[in-house]
Amino acid sequence: MTGVVLLGGVAGYLVWARRRRWGAELSAPLRFPLRDGTWLIAQGGGPGLNHHTPHPEQRGAIDVIGVGRARRTAALRRAAGRLPDLRREAVRPVRRGRGLRRRRLRGPGPRHHPLRPPCGNHVFIDTGSVLVKLAHLRPGTVTVATGDRVRAGQLLGEVGNPGNTTEPHLHLYAERDGLGLDLRFTGITGTLHRGRTLRT
Repeated sequence: MTGVVLLGGVAGYLVWARRRRWGAELSAPLRFPLRDGTWLIAQGGGPGLNHHTPHPEQRGAIDVIGVGRARRTAALRRAAGRLPDLRREAVRPVRRGRGLRRRRLRGPGPRHHPLRPPCGNHVFIDTGSVLVKLAHLRPGTVTVATGDRVRAGQLLGEVGNPGNTTEPHLHLYAERDGLGLDLRFTGITGTLHRGRTLRT
């Protein structure tokens, strides 16, 4: 009986964590920055499902990884003795705005280095109402400079793994006044929690 109660408690917690919202909404949905693929949310949701939640500005952040037909990440493909799928995963703007900050590092460095920012190559976009931050972009692909106008559909960079990360993925969040916002994307319904697969 105790085991049943514990399982029920765990299941209830997972449902709560998947549905966790912070009550800080975007004024309008964003465009999902990755197209023509299948994407796994590796981090997302509430505490226990999303290791970003202790950081107020990143509490609504998600990490997105491109996956193959069998839903295996690049790390799993490497473990199986196969090369990862290195197709170019282009990152597009989620909304028009102005490039507020960018960082371009030369080395690929999948491990965190104390002299480099944890987010590695990144682009921050000021939309006028929120700051949108996209991180871990492939070295040599960042196209936006500070002060540039960001247009819908233009290339910002490609998914990579510089910074504090062990495999290529896109780290994405939006914040206002230092607090992370609940992400919403045009054409995508439901919660953005760890383990969910999106197709675009």
